[in-house]
Amino acid sequence: MQTELIVPRRSTRLTQGSGPWAILLCAGFILTTVLELLTVRFTKGADGRWVATVSETPESWFLILVLIVSVISMIGGVIFLGYRIGEWRRGERVSWSRLATGADVIYMCAWLQFLNIGMLIAAEFFLQTPLFPEGTIGSLFSSASLQIMILVVAFFQFRGRHQAIGLGRPRHLGKMLAVIVVLFLLIVFAMDFLITNPLADLLNLSLESEREQQIESEILSAKQTNLPNVITSILVIGVLVPIAEEILFRGVIQTFLVRRLGAWIGIGLSSLWFALLHVDLALFAPLFLIGAALGFIRHRFQSLWGAVLLHSLNNLMSMFVYFQ
Repeated sequence: MQTELIVPRRSTRLTQGSGPWAILLCAGFILTTVLELLTVRFTKGADGRWVATVSETPESWFLILVLIVSVISMIGGVIFLGYRIGEWRRGERVSWSRLATGADVIYMCAWLQFLNIGMLIAAEFFLQTPLFPEGTIGSLFSSASLQIMILVVAFFQFRGRHQAIGLGRPRHLGKMLAVIVVLFLLIVFAMDFLITNPLADLLNLSLESEREQQIESEILSAKQTNLPNVITSILVIGVLVPIAEEILFRGVIQTFLVRRLGAWIGIGLSSLWFALLHVDLALFAPLFLIGAALGFIRHRFQSLWGAVLLHSLNNLMSMFVYFQ
């Protein structure tokens, strides 16, 4: 799977002040995902299949570990923020490359970890949750808080160099659209029959998904309230979420990994991270395959917009099923 890439004129380097703290926060971002996966428990369902659910009463050692990671991330985040403000005032800027690099991945994940931990602490100690009734505009945007943070961070980090993450005109637009149609039809009509269900049968795994059930509940609640909530749910799930997730996984992470490790490994690793971050082990296989399809489109046609379009179509199709 080869395609031309523009070679950057210079490589991006972490600054000496904020760099080490960005690495610490990036590690915390990855570790937080690992901790979320450790909350998944497998129990036998009524049909004898294994059901993956998130434990509501984790062990004491786990809570202590979460507390340690949160405290270190919060302290590191404050120091990181202080360094970044100081660097900005002194005119010290990261020498950004024309393509997303390892420094881009580190700084992106660092900001996300800092903002995410800050929101979690605020929700735990200072805010009454849930903030908004289910199905309302506020609830819909609250459920997409990570994606909103991705968009905010990406706006500032890639301002003036959007081409670095593939936000440009795709190569061979007509061919790309044809490939998107084929992949979309395969996802909708063939993936469950050929991959998802056979694999679930092999592993005796239930396809009940808490994440999908939460999304369905949110959508149905919006449907039962008023038209503005329905429109907002379509915009959030069908537009905002695909753009944000594609910027992070295919725009930043995959672009760097493909340059360093090659197309196959880069697409595979970014798809793996994409699937794991959803913390939905029941649907891990389809999430990984969809991620790989999105990664292929982004790499083959050198544009993020094709991946965004396919991701959006997939989400909108799921919403259509829920609305039935």
